[in-house]
Amino acid sequence: MDPFDSNISDRANLPRNMIENSMFEEEPDVVDLAKDSTAFPTFPALDPDEVAYEPRSSRLLVRGLGENDMDEDEEDCESSARLLGMSFMNRSSANRPSSSPYARQLPPRSCSRPSARTTVVCVLLLVVVASMTMVLYFLPGCTFTKTGCRKANQTTPLVPVNPASSSGEPFPWNSYRLPQSVHPLSYEVTLNPNLEDMTFTGYTVINLSVQHNTKRIVLHSAKLNITGATFKLGEGVSKAVTVLEYLPRQQIAVQFSEDLKAGQSCVLTLEYSANLSHSYDGFYNSSYTDKDGNKRVLAATQFEPLSARKAFPCFDEPAFKATFLIKISRKTDFMTLSNMPLAKSTPLVNGLIQDEFEKTSVNMSTYLVAFIVANFASMTKNVSNTLVSVYSVPEKKEHTDYALETCSKLLEFYNGFFEINYPLKKLDLVAIPDFLAGAMENWGLITFRETSLLVGQNSSPLEKQVVASVVAHELAHQWFGNLVTMSWWNDLWLNEGFATYMQYMSLQAVMPKLDIGNLFLAVRFRALDKDALNSSHAVSTEVNEPEQVEEMFDSVSYEK
Repeated sequence: MDPFDSNISDRANLPRNMIENSMFEEEPDVVDLAKDSTAFPTFPALDPDEVAYEPRSSRLLVRGLGENDMDEDEEDCESSARLLGMSFMNRSSANRPSSSPYARQLPPRSCSRPSARTTVVCVLLLVVVASMTMVLYFLPGCTFTKTGCRKANQTTPLVPVNPASSSGEPFPWNSYRLPQSVHPLSYEVTLNPNLEDMTFTGYTVINLSVQHNTKRIVLHSAKLNITGATFKLGEGVSKAVTVLEYLPRQQIAVQFSEDLKAGQSCVLTLEYSANLSHSYDGFYNSSYTDKDGNKRVLAATQFEPLSARKAFPCFDEPAFKATFLIKISRKTDFMTLSNMPLAKSTPLVNGLIQDEFEKTSVNMSTYLVAFIVANFASMTKNVSNTLVSVYSVPEKKEHTDYALETCSKLLEFYNGFFEINYPLKKLDLVAIPDFLAGAMENWGLITFRETSLLVGQNSSPLEKQVVASVVAHELAHQWFGNLVTMSWWNDLWLNEGFATYMQYMSLQAVMPKLDIGNLFLAVRFRALDKDALNSSHAVSTEVNEPEQVEEMFDSVSYEK
């Protein structure tokens, strides 16, 4: 029911301005009720507090009620009133008699147009303020804050372009990726592990080629205590140099007073010491219990993706390929393995033996370098002019037959399929008791978790299927991943996706009894399920931080 229905007989015939005020729980507007009127009853006198208290909103409700018509400015005020919910007010002066006892003076205009002069002054003022703000913002050495532009003094130095090294000196590089001005040509890495106190010392010689004029050499090093460094330019004399280290990015650098010229060759030599890792990455220690219950220790490597720098200083990015010559010292009751065949063993004065391996016949990324110090047994077979061996702890040697036969068949298949023969002289498959990954495709020295390589006489068909799949995957990497390598980790799917596909395709051709086709479909559907999640990502996505590199190793990169 409309509260303002004119047919209601018992309603008091209030004047319009009083009806409008009655809709609000506020004090009425001040009106002159002292005049005698025959049309309305006499109202009691207003309380002094009520007269003094005059809410602004109530004043707006009755403002503009007069005997004159509104001009355009007053119509603007009318529009504002409507926006406040006051559309019920009838402001037409034609409906109000000019003799109304409640007619009042027009209030001063609240909505007025500024003059042209005022407008011009305001615009000029805004232009001046904006100009001063831009000058302060772009002024060199100025910080535009609440306190204004700081004065250049000794207490507030400018932020340096490059970060500070661990010694406090400016580090000459400020990027996660290494500069391209210097490229490694070859490494000679000498390691002396001590499996009793779990430490090692190292001596690395890096032959470099200068690609662009530069005054710095920047490379990777992580948790290595650099004890000495020398540098030789061309056929010159070796000189001691200072090594700067920036820990957050695991980088070290050597600065020069004069430019190294493009086309020059140089040699950087670094001596260092470190602890064997306990986190199954880098150069880490492991152990197992032999058949007599004795604890046996060993040392192995896992460098992919960013851990070669924990074993020796290097340019630890996939695109920086080079050749490697590895030397490792050991006790007489241990053996060593690396990517290449053993070249010679030399007795040392301290009773140890130094094993030196052949220089790699191919250029390799640092994450594919590997070496092992252990007491393992092996079974060997010659396949297509390649010596294939499967290593394990001596107690599990009889469980290596299946892996050896599977690897031999797959090696022959891949040689024919790719029409490029396996490029190294030997191929070792090693079962390590403590291994974090399922397997790792180190060139010529593939490392496995024991359950991914060893098969017992009572093993189920499913266990054999798993071992065959892992061997086929890692063997495919010897071509695609090792021979052909992604430039950066954003394209990891080129390595892993192709190897995953080849493991099913090769096993379907070589070992059809494994019924690998159904497993292929099951894995594809699993990949689609994960790819449908909000946490999925593009197969090739931007990678700038170590955490982002690690995140790339998921089912999207491997299986999509």
